[in-house]
Amino acid sequence: MSQGKRVKLLLCASLLCSGLAQAATFNAPVTVAGNGGSEPGIDVAPDGTLYIATATGLTIGAIPPSVSAIYRSDNGGATWVTTPLGLRQVAIGGGDIDLTAAPDNGTISTTDLWLGSSSVATSSDKGNTWLALPLNGSFVEDRQWVAAVGGGRVYHVVHQIPLGDVVSLSTDSGLLYPLQTLAATPVDQQLTIGPPGNLVAENGGLLNDRVAFVYGVAAGGFGFARSTNGALTWTNTYPGSAAGAGTTGFPSIADDGHGDLAVAWIPGSSGTVYLITSTDFGATWTAPRAIVSSGTSVYCWVAYRNGKIAVSLYHTTAAGTSDTVAADAVWNLSYTDSSDNFGTLTDVETAIHTGPICTAGINCSANRELGDFQQVGIDNAGKSVVSYVRDVAGGTEVRFAKQQ
Repeated sequence: MSQGKRVKLLLCASLLCSGLAQAATFNAPVTVAGNGGSEPGIDVAPDGTLYIATATGLTIGAIPPSVSAIYRSDNGGATWVTTPLGLRQVAIGGGDIDLTAAPDNGTISTTDLWLGSSSVATSSDKGNTWLALPLNGSFVEDRQWVAAVGGGRVYHVVHQIPLGDVVSLSTDSGLLYPLQTLAATPVDQQLTIGPPGNLVAENGGLLNDRVAFVYGVAAGGFGFARSTNGALTWTNTYPGSAAGAGTTGFPSIADDGHGDLAVAWIPGSSGTVYLITSTDFGATWTAPRAIVSSGTSVYCWVAYRNGKIAVSLYHTTAAGTSDTVAADAVWNLSYTDSSDNFGTLTDVETAIHTGPICTAGINCSANRELGDFQQVGIDNAGKSVVSYVRDVAGGTEVRFAKQQ
């Protein structure tokens, strides 16, 4: 047994298995942006800088072009600044955005959807200046994600219509993506034509990087696409099938950087959050475990670092599904983690939305204020950080909270 595995077992013995650890508490939430935005994603750079990227809305034909927003905090999330658009403004976006910070030097890479393709950009000075292009190499896209491994290598996954989920590789920190492979076909997706969940990647050298992403399927569990040779070839499996059919929202995957994976998802129409883990980069998995089964949950997210697994979610005590709860159902941004074996559900902020939450995407006519996800990360001190939106009169606020 490796020393790393011994450390993880000792962590389980001292924290996960004992039940003696304290439940998480959070500092007061901070408003990052009060002028709207949706689906804020959070990333932690190696020097501790925090980034939140949020979609502000795609407007075809706008002059200047619509572009998503990127916020930065240099003081642990106490205050936030809006990074300059710079050359990102010559591209187009606002539909969906994702950001990754390289683990070696903190270079940030973004992908910003405009349906015809995704604009990509990179910055080596914390978003003060940018290089950007309006195309990532494929056309007619939906919901894209990025992950950096260092050495300038960034992986990009997107649902390319009609081929399926395509993964691209950049070797210049996310400006050009010349190498592309089809990782999950419509057949792999069990004809569930929809966008992938997020992407993770581990540095193993150019032809040995490990890359994986998750996606929803009609049958049980979720789809899991895995490559161990730098995204050249892929295998698709379907872990977690015992938990129930379908998925609500995106399944979320997290990687601790040492081959350990965690996936959180909500089976269709269940309102229950399930978690599954792997210690061999998805070759084998534990049995699925329900970690939040009371009330109703939607849009869960997972983070994994140094043995700690954190899960955030939108949650209400009302019974039903997210689409069918009563009009007076009150939703909170909630959180649970492995420090007490997922024994406590903490409300980070209460009353962020009232009433149903529509999960049908562009087919929703109302109740779409919270978008399709919120996110949790774990900072360099091992504290969880969350980014989410709060429904307010006239729009939404982008919010941030940090574990004490």
